Amino acid sequence: MTIIATGNPPLLPPFGSAHLAALGVTFLLAVLLILTARFYPRARFVGWLQVLLAMLLISSYPAKILARFWADIEITRDMMFPLHLCDMAAITGFFALVFRHRLAAELTYFWGLAGTFQALLTPSNCFDYPSPAFFTFFQLHSGVVIAALYLPIGLGWRPARGAVLRAWRWGLGYMVVAGAVNLGIGSNYGFLREKAEASLMDFIGPWPAYIGVMAVLALVFFAILALPFRLAGRREDSLA
Repeated sequence: MTIIATGNPPLLPPFGSAHLAALGVTFLLAVLLILTARFYPRARFVGWLQVLLAMLLISSYPAKILARFWADIEITRDMMFPLHLCDMAAITGFFALVFRHRLAAELTYFWGLAGTFQALLTPSNCFDYPSPAFFTFFQLHSGVVIAALYLPIGLGWRPARGAVLRAWRWGLGYMVVAGAVNLGIGSNYGFLREKAEASLMDFIGPWPAYIGVMAVLALVFFAILALPFRLAGRREDSLA
């Protein structure tokens, strides 16, 4: 649902200078964090960096709300609860990093790279720099994508057998819960009532057909994301 309110800052132009800078910082931080973990796996500061990433993830929702209060930006029904898929991936990322939870790692990897990464490339509801909401948007979305890459490349995590279907079923469950909340309060969590503007959803048909298309595409993307592990012959989870 598009956020339109008098006094709101302008939306971030896709692939403008601020967007490209944020993407560059995201890539740089991901590379630095992964290389640090690979070259100094037993160093204490690596653990602290991992905790810092986890804290950024779990604090992303309250930070988003505080940023909107600070900048006097409207808080719509779509912002009342941390129920967008990216919010869910931030929560699972926290549990994967702090508690080494296997299912949480699977959901963060598949949801983060199949879903949140797309939102990072097409930030349709992100306010432009230097709004505080700009920074909290990338705190959430960049943090999830970094965690999704750090788990397999930095920590050596591998998805267990059946991870693709497991992540997909949990995704379907999320859609049911989000849809029920949308029905109750008139929100648009998961973009199940209305497409995110200027996103890949523009190419997958009208409502409600695009919801089914999203579900099928999610399974396809999950299977593609699992291919590197299958090709390497490493299907067991080393995180738990």
